[in-house]
Amino acid sequence: MRLQTIESRLGGRTANALGLATRQLKVFDLLTPRWAYVFRSVTAAALAYWVAYTLQMDKPYSAASTVMLVANMNQGAVLAKGSWRLAGTVVGGIAAIIVMGLFIQAPALFLIFFGLWLGICSGAATLIRGFRSTGPAVAGYTLGFATYGALEVPENALSIVLGRVASVAVGVVCLGLVTAIFSRRAARGKLEGAITRQLTMIGRLVLDRVENNPERVQDVGATHIADMFAIEDLLELSRAESTDVAVRVGAVREGLAGMFAALLGARELAFASVARDPSFLKARELVGAHLPAAIGRIETGDRAGLQAALAEIRGLHLSLHQIIAELEVAHDRADVIIALDQLLEVIEDWESGIAGLLGLNGVHAHPTRGFHFHRDWTAAVENGVRALLSIVIAGGIGIGVGLQQWPLMLLLLAPYSILMAMTGDPVGGAWSFVRGTLVALPAAFICVFLLLPSVNGFPLLIASMLPFWLAGFYATTVPRYVFDGMGFLVAFNTLVYAQNQMLFDGAFFLNEALGWMVAVIATLLVLKLILPFNPVARAHRYETAFRRAVTMAIRKGWTGRRHAWEHLQHHRLVNIAVSLKARPSVAAAVLTEALGALHYGRTALRLRAALQDDRISERALHFGNAALDAAALDDPATSLTLDSLFEATQQSDHQGGEDQAITHRVAACIRNLSILKQAHGAWIAGTRKIA
Repeated sequence: MRLQTIESRLGGRTANALGLATRQLKVFDLLTPRWAYVFRSVTAAALAYWVAYTLQMDKPYSAASTVMLVANMNQGAVLAKGSWRLAGTVVGGIAAIIVMGLFIQAPALFLIFFGLWLGICSGAATLIRGFRSTGPAVAGYTLGFATYGALEVPENALSIVLGRVASVAVGVVCLGLVTAIFSRRAARGKLEGAITRQLTMIGRLVLDRVENNPERVQDVGATHIADMFAIEDLLELSRAESTDVAVRVGAVREGLAGMFAALLGARELAFASVARDPSFLKARELVGAHLPAAIGRIETGDRAGLQAALAEIRGLHLSLHQIIAELEVAHDRADVIIALDQLLEVIEDWESGIAGLLGLNGVHAHPTRGFHFHRDWTAAVENGVRALLSIVIAGGIGIGVGLQQWPLMLLLLAPYSILMAMTGDPVGGAWSFVRGTLVALPAAFICVFLLLPSVNGFPLLIASMLPFWLAGFYATTVPRYVFDGMGFLVAFNTLVYAQNQMLFDGAFFLNEALGWMVAVIATLLVLKLILPFNPVARAHRYETAFRRAVTMAIRKGWTGRRHAWEHLQHHRLVNIAVSLKARPSVAAAVLTEALGALHYGRTALRLRAALQDDRISERALHFGNAALDAAALDDPATSLTLDSLFEATQQSDHQGGEDQAITHRVAACIRNLSILKQAHGAWIAGTRKIA
C-alpha cells in the first residue's frame, strides 16, 4: 500500500508524525551518494593512517588531515585539488628550506619573510581560478607547516620538510585511490545533462518571446545567470576527471559562451511594436516550425538527435537571414530590422550552444580557444596585504607576550586566513571554523582520555575515532555546515595527536587546545579588522570594469571573436550577482542596467561590422562613424545626436539595391544605439549610481 494511501486513512496528527518520521529516515539512508562520500572519506583517512604508521612517519595524523581537506563528493575535484595541493606543498617545502637556512636564528626576519611569502601566494591564489588556486594557497601556508617544530630544532629542518611533503603525498594518493575504486566518473554525465537543460530552457524562452505569450514568458535574472556559470564549474570538474573531455574543452566553452549570449539576448527580445509586420509574421512562422522540433531532438540526448537539431537550426538561421536581407532592400523600417537582427543573433548563439554540446560527444579533439576571465587585482592586493600584516602582527604579539604556542597560532592563522579570504563570505567562514573547533575540543578530549587509553592496536584506534569522523564528514555534505565540518575534522584529528607513541598528557592537550582556539579567534579578528571584505565595493569594481569594456568596444571595437568579448562580460555579470546576493533588489537593478549596456556594446560591434562592408556609401560610412563617436561619449544626451544621425542616414542618397540595403542596416544600428543610450546611458557613463 502506498504511503499516501496510508496517510489518508490515518488521523491528522498520526499522518503528520508518520510523514516526519519518513523524512528523518531518508536522512540516514546509507545508500545515498552523500553517505557513499562519507564512507569513502573515512576509508581513505583510515588508509592514510595505516600507510603513515607502516612508513613510521613522525606525524601520521597529518596524512589523514590531508584527506579531510581534499575530500569531495566529485572524483574530478579530488584529483584536481589533490594534485595542486601536492604541487603547492613541494613549492612551499622548497621555500621553507631556503627561509630556515637564512633566518632560522632571526625570528623577526623570519616573520617578515613568512608574511611576504604568504601575501604573495594569497594574491596569486585570488587571481587564479578554480582548483588551480589551491596550488599557490597551499604553497603559502606550507612554509609555516614545514617550519613548525624546526624553529626549536633547526638541525632537523630538512627531515621535517620532507616529512610534511611525504604526509601530503600519502594523503593525496590514498584519497585518490579510494575515490577511483569506489566512485564513478559522474561529472561528464552531469555536464551533458546541465547543458541540455539550459539549451532547452533557452529555446523555450525564445519561442515564448517570439510567440508573445505573456503567461509563459519569464524574465532572466541572477538565478539564470548563476546557473549558466555553474556549468563552467562542471566543465572544470569534467576536465580534471576525464582526458576525453579535456581535449574537447575548447568546443564546449565556445558553446557555453554562445548559450550565455543567447540567454541574455533572449531577455532583450521584444516584438510588440512589429507584431503585425509581414516580415516578422513570416519569421515567427519559421521559428514556430523549426524551434520546437530542434528542442525535441536535443532532449533525446543522443548524437544523431543533436546533429538533426543543429541541421534544423541552421536551416532556420539561413531562412531568417534571407528575410532580413530582403527586408533591408525592400523598405527602411528600422524597428523591424532591429527586432529581426536581435532574433537572428540569438538563434546564431543558440546554434553555437548546440554545436558545443555536439563537440563534447564528437569523435575528434578540438583546439582550446582563448577565453578571458576578470581578475580582481584590488582583491588580490588586499588579501596579500592582510596576510602579511596578520602574520607579522600575530607573531610579534606572540613573541612579545611570551606566548608558548605562538608558532601554533601562525601555523593555523596562515591557512585559515588565506582559505577564508578566497570565499564569498570570509567572516562567516571564520565563524564556522570557530564553531567547528569549539565542538572538536570536547570531542578530542573524550577520545584521547576516555576511549584511547583502553584500546590497543590499529583497528581499535580507527574504531575509536570513526564516529567522530562520520559526524564531521557528514557535516561537510550540508552546505551551511561545510566549514563547520572541516574545522571540526582538522582540529579533532590534530588534537587527538595519534602517532607511533601515543601521548596522554593533560597539560599538553590543554596547551594545544588553547593555542588552537586562540588561532581560530585570531583568524576571525583578522578578517573582520584588517581590510575587511566588502561585497558592495567588489560589485562596484566589476561594474566599473564592465562599463569600461563596453565603452572601449564602442571606441576601438574588438579584434577577436565576439563570444570571447561577451564571455568576459558574462563573468563580470556573475560576480556582480554573487557579490550582491544579500541585496537581491539592488542586484536585479544592476543586472538590468548591465544587460542593457551589454546589448549596447553588441549593437556597436554590429554597426562597426556593417561599416566594413564594401557596398556602403560614403555618406552612410560618415554617419556610421559619427554615430560610434557619439555613442562613446559619456553624456546621455547624445541620444539626441544619434537620433539626428539616424534620420540623416535614412535620408541619404541610394544608388542601388545593395547600397540601400547596407544603408538601412547602418540606420537600424544607429537607431538601436539611440534607444539603448536613452535607457542606459547614464549608468554606462557612471552618473547613475545604484545604492
